[in-house]
Amino acid sequence: MLTSILLVSTNKEYVISSVFLSHSSKDKLWVRVLAERLTADGVVVWLDEAELNIGDSLVEKIASGIEKMDFVAAVISENSVASRWVQKELNLAMTKEIKGRRVTVLPLLISDCTVPKTLRDKLYADFRSPDSFEPEYSKLLRTLGIMKQTRHAPSQAVTTQIDKGSPTEFEEASEDIRIIGVVKERTQQDRQYSGLFDVYLQLSAYPPDGWEQCFLKAREFPRHSMWREAWVEGDCVVVKCALDEIERYHLHDLKEDVATANKGLKQARIRQLEADERSRKKAEEEQKKRDAILDRLKFD
Repeated sequence: MLTSILLVSTNKEYVISSVFLSHSSKDKLWVRVLAERLTADGVVVWLDEAELNIGDSLVEKIASGIEKMDFVAAVISENSVASRWVQKELNLAMTKEIKGRRVTVLPLLISDCTVPKTLRDKLYADFRSPDSFEPEYSKLLRTLGIMKQTRHAPSQAVTTQIDKGSPTEFEEASEDIRIIGVVKERTQQDRQYSGLFDVYLQLSAYPPDGWEQCFLKAREFPRHSMWREAWVEGDCVVVKCALDEIERYHLHDLKEDVATANKGLKQARIRQLEADERSRKKAEEEQKKRDAILDRLKFD
């Protein structure tokens, strides 16, 4: 699995995520543009034309790509809906998502069509209008965990802000995740305990990598006797409880835990930035020492 930690790039972006682009070959031109943008913004992209070689087993190669990538971006159009290969890729991706209990499949709608049943309960990025590309692309980056800098801005600008104690650019660009409602159609009775329900609470955005771990850490130790199991599933927080307990106990707890997860993720990213900056400065100092020694050499 490719890692998804925050790194300071010596170029212009943070490399923190990887994505498999599932699409129909008939949408190749649009997908190539997306792949180029994502790559420029530091995302590792799996695109079939770049990854497949003559003689490769298509099934094995694609299954391996889906397994290795952090996310699968499903490019949805009338072309992909009719594609058997895309359906196979989606089935593999959804199986991985269900097993991992975290969102990995991201629908990108590029034309009017009937969205596959497996994706209908998901929020999608709407790229149907050319005017919507930039705002929807920014949302996609945020979902992938990319806290984007101004294009071509050097990483020093970010590290200088940290040294002065002011908010970093990725903090300013990010929006805190909130609980914004309940998903009634997904809430269901527990099969083993008839008095309990799995209650799905809608989050304001897909959690980026690392957020779920911060959320679970916030809930690691029960704070009262009515404490219940809760987890992150896609763009929802799910709590297993009796329905009459939600308003009295769990909604307040979960709002606190979501806020704690937001704060924890930001702090972790700042620590990573600072550690990377220390490494960068150390490397510069070592380079200067080497250069000074070499510059003292005399040649007749």
